[in-house]
Amino acid sequence: MNESLNGWARSHPIGAFVVLIIRGICIAVGLLLMLISVPVAILTPFPLVPIGAFVGLFGLVLVAGASKTLHGKITDLLRKVPWLWKRVRWAFGEKDVDPAE
Repeated sequence: MNESLNGWARSHPIGAFVVLIIRGICIAVGLLLMLISVPVAILTPFPLVPIGAFVGLFGLVLVAGASKTLHGKITDLLRKVPWLWKRVRWAFGEKDVDPAE
């Protein structure tokens, strides 16, 4: 989402509006999923399957994918925890190996 749909927002007059609407919907759904993940994690009867964590992570990925500012802040925060960053960096668009590793 951070690539502005292959430049469509820059080349088409209505494209910027459509991208704005898509980003707004993705951010709203992502924040809703993160909000719902806490009660789901508390109320889930299966302690071995952390359903709330998966819902929260999916919401986090949606928000990070739709918002350029939050994408940078979330990836900077995750890079401070190297063992977690190695496992989730593919979801944030980082496919190459970091030179710090």
